[in-house]
Amino acid sequence: MRILIVGAGIAGLAACRALSLRGFEPTIVEHNEKAGEGGAGLFLPGNSVRAIGQLGLLEPLLEQSYPITRQRICDENGRLLSAIDTRDVWGAVAPCRSTRRSTLWQILRNESRAEVCLKSITSIDDRGDDVVVRFDDGDIGEYDLVIGADGVNSTVRELAFPGGPSPEYVGNVCWRFITRNICGLADWTVMLGSDRSVLCKPISPSELYIYADMSVPEWEVDRYSASTMLPPLFDHVAGPFRQVLHLAASSDVHFSELVRLRLESWHRNRVVLIGDAAHAAPPSMAQGAGLAIEDALVLADVLAAEPRVEVALNRFEARRKPRVDWVHRQNASRDRARRLPRILRNALFRMAGTRIYRRSYSVLTEPV
Repeated sequence: MRILIVGAGIAGLAACRALSLRGFEPTIVEHNEKAGEGGAGLFLPGNSVRAIGQLGLLEPLLEQSYPITRQRICDENGRLLSAIDTRDVWGAVAPCRSTRRSTLWQILRNESRAEVCLKSITSIDDRGDDVVVRFDDGDIGEYDLVIGADGVNSTVRELAFPGGPSPEYVGNVCWRFITRNICGLADWTVMLGSDRSVLCKPISPSELYIYADMSVPEWEVDRYSASTMLPPLFDHVAGPFRQVLHLAASSDVHFSELVRLRLESWHRNRVVLIGDAAHAAPPSMAQGAGLAIEDALVLADVLAAEPRVEVALNRFEARRKPRVDWVHRQNASRDRARRLPRILRNALFRMAGTRIYRRSYSVLTEPV
């Protein structure tokens, strides 16, 4: 089968790896020569680590990541509201880990078993029995299947799904950066304010991944950027991590608007979307990488079992959509809970923090 993967990020490389393990030989293209350098850190819950293991990459991940055995939820003054032992929820699935995004990308790149061609697509002509793709260097290719793994601003989605919905701003902006672990933090820890939060995650014994988000009306988003000074915005909610915010000035800070994408269908004829290209969501559940890798595994599974591409893609979507829809609902529920009035929010997390956590991830502990 002639398969083209568009995008060599985590979703595209995972698809390449999964398909290769099933005996396929996909072609993969990427327009950005620095695709592996972007982003900051990743928290990988147990289902994400399990999926990486199913790609045969558990050992290198464990060697190059940090164990997260406890997740601590605190108020803006640093008072503990809830502490979740991740092993109680994920123990039968896989351990939770944290790492740099670039580290996971490199692990996947090393095992992708395919050359990444640096080029862009300019048109897609899905003729029913095959797909004709034109590239910016003048080349033309014919494929049995095109996989759009090119992120939330997907060119494949734009070309092959005209008139479909676009990513929708959810009301928050965020800043991400990696810096020194000057406070000796050992656990995933979040400080909750009324309309903003600061999350610190160790990704190694000496490094912290910092994620800070804030509610901002859409018409005010342009006031903020990667160079925005963070201490004035978050000092009153950072608790014991105030000093870490000042390190942003000397760090590589990534700024973005948080969006969600809900498509009625992820495939049309012989073109299919995976990862953020199909179902981008805010990071409240930390499922961006995990869902993308699960997509890759299931897509390779159905293609190996069903030679009729259209039938295989229907089966892929039927298996994946309920799980992804669950994550979207849990994202929304979590965001509502942390924006409740302070007294109500604190009481909720004190009394039911572990129960809420266990319920929100219950579907994801099940096999894909």
